Amino acid sequence: MDFKKLFYGLGVLCLPWTGFTQELLPLEQAISTALENNYNIQMEKYNVEISENNVSRAVSGQMPTLQHQVSYEWGYSNAEIETLNQSPGEANSEPLELDGTSQELVIQPQLDVPIFEGFRGRYRYKQLENTYQMSELQLTGVIEQTISSTVSAYLEVARLQSRLAIDEENIVISNDRWQRVTEDAKFGAANSIQRLQAEVDLKTDSANYRNSVLAYENSRRDLNLVMAQSPEEVFTVQEDVMLSNDLRYDQLEEEMKANNTQLNLSKLSISNAAYDVKINESTMFPRVSGYANYTYLDSEDEANFLQANTVYGPSVGVSLSWSVFTGGANKIQRQNAQVSLDREKTSLSSTTLNLQKELRNAYAQYTNNKQQLRIEKSNLAIYERNYQKNSEDYKFGLVDASDVRTAQQNLSLAKNRINDLVYNVKQSEIQLLELSGRLTQQTH
Repeated sequence: MDFKKLFYGLGVLCLPWTGFTQELLPLEQAISTALENNYNIQMEKYNVEISENNVSRAVSGQMPTLQHQVSYEWGYSNAEIETLNQSPGEANSEPLELDGTSQELVIQPQLDVPIFEGFRGRYRYKQLENTYQMSELQLTGVIEQTISSTVSAYLEVARLQSRLAIDEENIVISNDRWQRVTEDAKFGAANSIQRLQAEVDLKTDSANYRNSVLAYENSRRDLNLVMAQSPEEVFTVQEDVMLSNDLRYDQLEEEMKANNTQLNLSKLSISNAAYDVKINESTMFPRVSGYANYTYLDSEDEANFLQANTVYGPSVGVSLSWSVFTGGANKIQRQNAQVSLDREKTSLSSTTLNLQKELRNAYAQYTNNKQQLRIEKSNLAIYERNYQKNSEDYKFGLVDASDVRTAQQNLSLAKNRINDLVYNVKQSEIQLLELSGRLTQQTH
């Protein structure tokens, strides 16, 4: 078997698999596509629209209502009517028997106007405003989650794309060494063991490259899924993605307190619970409402002395109702509303504490990753010089192939550590930006 052709083919023919000549997908376009296609975002937008429509005096019960009632009744009856004789000494007349059909038509439009309900409508309107704001925040949360998932998937593709370049470089280096050993063996300058070791190294690098290609293609399909498009879409991504400048903890903490979506949702839940308390307290006040109607009544009854009757005309009035005793139900509802308010306040405290912990942990991870990245970058020059020296010494027979291979592997590992740390730093940045509520602004 011609190993030279075999391994050279592995080293060169695999290069197009990375798709570096394919169309570049910028991060901004990936985010835009994901936001446009995400079904959860579309559904949340419908919820926002519904909540916006509900912010109305009519829904809160503060507007007058006009009802129009029309009824028609038909019946058949028998009646026996006995009248009292008013003249002294005369017997009562015989009972009068009547039978026949009856019908009645009532037409009555009525306008009801709430005047005072213990401020129930006012508090309900405030609740509807809060609910609208909460639906907008929930939409923001879904957008943040989508952006975070998209950026994470994009960075993973970029990380593996960079790893492919490192693996390709290893294949080229190992292939050059294998060819050199093969040529040397023809002239007796290399033995079979050296040649076999060079083949093993090239096989190992080729296998690593194929594994990296598989991981890269899987990550690209994952990104396509996040963007809600065909998994077979091919592209390359930017490897030098810039998310933010140097992040400061004190600034992030202040922004989190003001802008964190989860925290603001919890605050609005407290506000809604407080309005629930006031709504339930409104049951202790009387309810006053006014009404105005116009009644048209037309009735006919063959089994009655009054066989036809027509009544029509307007009327106005004011009604006062006061719930005096409900078996304690209103009191229990007021107590439960207060308990719900206390629960939401406790939830806010828990959410705040948990977010502070998450921010502290994420920032510690962020600073540690940056420090490790600086160290690895400073060490890279040492690995490069060591590899160059061993390569030169190998040409003059001062070191054997295993020394060169070890230097090559150490250099490759150093490059991959830097590549992974760059990815880790950016992932930490994503988490910090999301916690501080800055992610949607930073990526647009």
